[in-house]
Amino acid sequence: MNTPNDDRAALEAQARDWLVRLTSGRATTVDAQDFRRWCGQSPLHAQVMAETTRLWDVARPAAEAVAQRLRAAEPPRAAVIARAHPNRRYILGAALAAGAAAFVVVRPPGRLWPALSDMTADYSTGTGEQRQVVLADAAVVEMNTQTSFNVSRAAEGEAATLDLLGGEAQVLLDASRATPFTMTVGGGRLVAAAASRFNVRATGAEVCVTCMAGSVELAYGGRVWVAKEAQQISYGRRGAEVARAPDLSAVNAWRERVLVFDNTPLAAVVEEINRYRPGRLIVTNAELGRRKVQARLRLEQLARIETLIGASYGAKVTTLPAGIVLLG
Repeated sequence: MNTPNDDRAALEAQARDWLVRLTSGRATTVDAQDFRRWCGQSPLHAQVMAETTRLWDVARPAAEAVAQRLRAAEPPRAAVIARAHPNRRYILGAALAAGAAAFVVVRPPGRLWPALSDMTADYSTGTGEQRQVVLADAAVVEMNTQTSFNVSRAAEGEAATLDLLGGEAQVLLDASRATPFTMTVGGGRLVAAAASRFNVRATGAEVCVTCMAGSVELAYGGRVWVAKEAQQISYGRRGAEVARAPDLSAVNAWRERVLVFDNTPLAAVVEEINRYRPGRLIVTNAELGRRKVQARLRLEQLARIETLIGASYGAKVTTLPAGIVLLG
């Protein structure tokens, strides 16, 4: 005989399957109708789907960060950290490195959430949340939505190292700081001196570091790059490169609760918007997804952004349970 817990576990598995199907890029009108009927079977169906969607919004940035670290693992440093901090997040990291991660990361989201639900971060922000963290040694970290990081000390008396798990953050270092600031993210190691300010975005396959003031040094793949004021370093599986930042005001806009899109495909715009609002917008029409967007949006406008997209681009808007909206 099934218990209530068994029934809920089955619904959670079905909800994950629905989210995979709806975000696959191949969702159809029939899928939307079937999904609506599934959510309408009981209040518990709708509740489980809403919880599953929120959990994926929180878990995805950290999942991508885990994948990046595994692709560019640094065994010697990881071993030191694991010994110094034998807590749950490092135990999880050791388990992933032992071989479970390949399956966990390759099969999101259904297999991903149980692993990530056990991983905690020292500091994190939820969907749409922004936060400022003041660290020791004259360092301030401003966190954007869906961002998490840990702070660790490799040895007694050494400066803290910030490990950005995923998301976006801006680091401001006071001129009075006595030691360099160190951050690890996406398999790379960033070092910045006093009076420097830089923005780090790690929300996809590549990490983008924008230097606003001072300079930032990146050690990645056995090489070193340096970005000075108004320069960016992008790095990932294809290597790393330094280039002039296209628009510092656009990079900095999120701190003013603004999103800036300059000739950006609508599919990419929707992906970015999904980081800031509950539920999920899904573009089901490839041609629509390629339409270019020129816009400056305040975060307060995102609650009903699907109406604006429908009116501006002639998209058909289909509202589904659990905050899921199809744009076709």
